[in-house]
Amino acid sequence: MTSARPKRPVTELPGDPVRLHLHYGHGHPAVPYDFEDTLEPWHVTVTHGLAGDEEWDDDEAANSHAPAPGTKVGRLILWRLRDYTSDNQWEAADAESGDLEVIASAVLGRSGHHGYSAAFEKAVAQPVGDLLILDRVSLDKAWRGFGLGPVLAAEAIRRLSGGCCAVAVYPAMGEYPEDREQVSEAYRRQAKKKIAALWQSIGFQPFRRGVWLLDTALRQQEEALQARRADLNALSTAFQRTSRSENNRSEG
Repeated sequence: MTSARPKRPVTELPGDPVRLHLHYGHGHPAVPYDFEDTLEPWHVTVTHGLAGDEEWDDDEAANSHAPAPGTKVGRLILWRLRDYTSDNQWEAADAESGDLEVIASAVLGRSGHHGYSAAFEKAVAQPVGDLLILDRVSLDKAWRGFGLGPVLAAEAIRRLSGGCCAVAVYPAMGEYPEDREQVSEAYRRQAKKKIAALWQSIGFQPFRRGVWLLDTALRQQEEALQARRADLNALSTAFQRTSRSENNRSEG
């Protein structure tokens, strides 16, 4: 299993990564309309600390670059594609976005109505239940390059995948450089390859049509989560050590 190793030095971290908090949100009308009974959105906000948090280390408080407690630093978007509803699951996914349609086309049977494809049933140990889709993981630029995206995604999946037989993701570019001329086909392939490596680090495996799957029935998911938590703790330890060293130099 690969590991999402930091690409930036720990000295560039804005704050202690173990202080990141995930806040889950989902809302719906009392009587669902359109495809709301089949495609369920979950929005996860990532903050650095909690607003009003008084237990703030002196080392981090002395860091002028550290965001205030409760500052939003990122977000995740996940979807739960529910089975056994009156809707056509493929139509529900297609109505939302092209990426979700790609995933639905890969995992659902030909009718797109109540049933997974033969390839999906072969790839997943227990292909019965809902499908969780990891759609977007976004962090502020100051927090990117430290391997935090996979850690946050793994934590969100742990809490939202109950009753789901698998988690699906379609590695695609979420952002583009300012100079669109840089985005050649080779650039796209390389970007997708890097993104796929991140998802592989939390247990996803290639499926088909560019879609990757995480089988929730396997121990691999838990093992990957524990490995990423260890990475996060190691990053935090390095950050705290660096912060104390910088504080000592400034005081001297």
